Amino acid sequence: MDIKKVHKECLDALEAKELNAVQKLKVVNDIIQPLFETKGPIAWREGDAIADGTNVYGDPETTKMLSDLANKFRTIVRESAWQQETPITLKDALGRNDTNVDNMFDQDTWDMMESWLDHDRDYKWNYLNLVSFNLKYNKTSDGKSFWLSPQHFRMTAIIDTVARLIDGEEAIGFDLDLAKALYKKEDQIPQAIQFSVKSLRHIA
Repeated sequence: MDIKKVHKECLDALEAKELNAVQKLKVVNDIIQPLFETKGPIAWREGDAIADGTNVYGDPETTKMLSDLANKFRTIVRESAWQQETPITLKDALGRNDTNVDNMFDQDTWDMMESWLDHDRDYKWNYLNLVSFNLKYNKTSDGKSFWLSPQHFRMTAIIDTVARLIDGEEAIGFDLDLAKALYKKEDQIPQAIQFSVKSLRHIA
């Protein structure tokens, strides 16, 4: 396999002006996926040694290519969701298609949750994480763009999870301490929020 040729083909797709954000990720993944064996969070060429901590995709050349594509995917997803280069607030992101955001929390609570967000954590998402998660769960309803940035999606799933908690048949109220603890976990998608991750979808 000529990694440089594959890389250039992927970069050409990402620069194609006729493709929208979702199409760009899909076209690149259609190029990459048949070339790699996937197992869990790592990918490697058939016959290569299983990825180690240094060469997370099995060999340095492949690691360099997929890491570069992951960096470009991350930018595409975030700018598609924010509709600009710099982050917007979680409240503003959700408010684009949910007029009820003002009734969800008071402004002090929104501000508190905003202070927890660390968009640099997006850099812990590798190529496989970014592709599988965003193409499966994070598309807008028209399929042309991405709904939320990775950290906004995580926090939205946490809000949904915590809001579902009840004590017997009584709602226990929104537990901010639990929400913060879930967000601060090292796992990008903690087990506790997986139901919400799989069920939350953009609605126009």
